[in-house]
Amino acid sequence: MAPINGKENKSFISIEEGIDVLRTQTIDVFSKNKFKKGFANILLPYQFKKSYKKFWRNNKIDLIIVATPSVMFADFISYVKKETQAKVLLMQKDIFPQNAVDLGFMKKDGLTYNFFKKNEVKLLSTADFIGCTSPGNIDYLLKHNDFLNDRKVKLLYNSANLLEFSSDQNIRSKYHLENKFVVVFGGNMGKPQQLENVLSLARKCTVYSNVQFLVIGTGTEVEDLKKEAQKLELKNLQFIAKVPREEYFELLSNCNMGLISLHQNFTVPNTPMKLNDYLNAGIPVLASIDRSNDLGIILEKNRMGKFAYADSPEDLFSVFKELYEDESKCRELGKNGKKFCLENLSADKSYETILEIIKSV
Repeated sequence: MAPINGKENKSFISIEEGIDVLRTQTIDVFSKNKFKKGFANILLPYQFKKSYKKFWRNNKIDLIIVATPSVMFADFISYVKKETQAKVLLMQKDIFPQNAVDLGFMKKDGLTYNFFKKNEVKLLSTADFIGCTSPGNIDYLLKHNDFLNDRKVKLLYNSANLLEFSSDQNIRSKYHLENKFVVVFGGNMGKPQQLENVLSLARKCTVYSNVQFLVIGTGTEVEDLKKEAQKLELKNLQFIAKVPREEYFELLSNCNMGLISLHQNFTVPNTPMKLNDYLNAGIPVLASIDRSNDLGIILEKNRMGKFAYADSPEDLFSVFKELYEDESKCRELGKNGKKFCLENLSADKSYETILEIIKSV
């Protein structure tokens, strides 16, 4: 099942790559207006339930797979589980609502928080197995939910269909990156990314004439970032709003380093999807992370990147300098990351892991 926000005021079944997909008419769940987006996500499970009853109620269902951050599916998933006796796999991508509390979007134990927390607990309880994106995620869930156990909570990395990358240098010419050491930051740009640390690093890197930052994506904070970069007269920052997906991956493979930035106030481990893209591209990862995150441990244990804590931006520059001045180490980290990606982060690997989890129960 998936939402659709089109002109047709009805739900329908669509055949997509040989699979029946129940497209459910909804309000725009991807709206840039946070109030509209929030309201749309609250309505979503009720619209899904109505659509399910109309089209799929008599279908035989063996396995239900649902992913966070939307905890609002709790009642709907519980309903379908009772109707079908199916097993439920929860792919725990984000820990919500705690991450919203960390960023000041809601108050701990407030009315809104308690509403979402109730749904989170129900969703976790309904799941027969829970796949977490890192060992730190597993530890957090077990520590903060005493009704869970390690037989139910398993490691399931973020995954995607991996693409072959091109080393064609023409892409560098297209974006005026010839003879540059390119640091790329791709993806959403909002409060969770603490973009002031990206700006701080770019500012410090002006001491290197060949270092260029490539910032690709959109988000609520991007315009403020652009204005601040202009104010500081940072000419080593290049902004690109959108790039076709295949071209984006080609561009990544011709960069020298992938940058991750997460807010220092997070108290929950978070594994951003951009990590997969960087590792797949075979480039080393430089991460600025909160102190609750185990991403740094994963990077250094597997020798595929380096990290600093987001509350110490000076350390981030020191780590960057270490990598920038050691070209052979950068290549080694990139090669190790590519190997880790192929072995652990492909869609095929996730499929195998999910089957193993189901069989174990």
